[in-house]
Amino acid sequence: MRRYVWRGAFVESDACDGPFDVADSWRHSNGRTNGLDLHLERFARSAGPLPDGFVETMLPLLSTGELFPRIALSQGLLLLDVRPAPPARPTTSLTYAPAPDPRIQPEVKGPDFAAFHAYRSRYQVEGTDDTVVVDKHGAMLETTTGALVMWDGDTLCVPDGVWLPSVTLHQVVARAEQLGLPVERRRLKPELAAEHPLWFLNSLHGISPVRELHLGDTVVAPPAHPCFDEWRDWWWGGFAVELPGSGLSSTAATTSVWTSQQS
Repeated sequence: MRRYVWRGAFVESDACDGPFDVADSWRHSNGRTNGLDLHLERFARSAGPLPDGFVETMLPLLSTGELFPRIALSQGLLLLDVRPAPPARPTTSLTYAPAPDPRIQPEVKGPDFAAFHAYRSRYQVEGTDDTVVVDKHGAMLETTTGALVMWDGDTLCVPDGVWLPSVTLHQVVARAEQLGLPVERRRLKPELAAEHPLWFLNSLHGISPVRELHLGDTVVAPPAHPCFDEWRDWWWGGFAVELPGSGLSSTAATTSVWTSQQS
């Protein structure tokens, strides 16, 4: 990982990791992104406007390779971490933990990172990828690193509660609405996953179907969604050379990022 601090330009730094007041991250694939403007807007809503020249100077540092960059506001410093991206996860295994909600600022990304780490360390079943955060009724809200949605036939069900405004969830909801599919807020009880497709969403792994949900001594295997391949390919096909702030993207060099991830 390379860390930079913004001082009118990016300067390499060995500043300590966290605590973060605000953070955001996304997959950056050989200079291409999916929804970069949305990530920058979410960051700015909590951290304030990014300085002039920040994005324009950042992009050349992210022009090659499979990366998972993170921008953060920490103790008055504006940071950029250039990190390698792991391979995209085709399916996801989750631990359901009927435990107290660890979040302090659920609608801001960054402040709860340390609490999430402790939550996973305490509750996550070995071999699973992430741990579910639940409300006081036991309904699933999100995980420590991504959003959750469930399907009831053609109806896209999003959690009825407070969760991080996920960029990938926003994209999935927008597509469902464009396709004329109903979108409803519901309490996503874990037992429903036995009969309804459950998807994990984030900007690193895209749309990843949950293959296992560990509920104590029971392991639930949610069914596959019949149109999952179409949804997966749609999301990975959305990567382009985006021009932040312009609402435009250059798709001339766009190919299937999913294919490149699986090769």
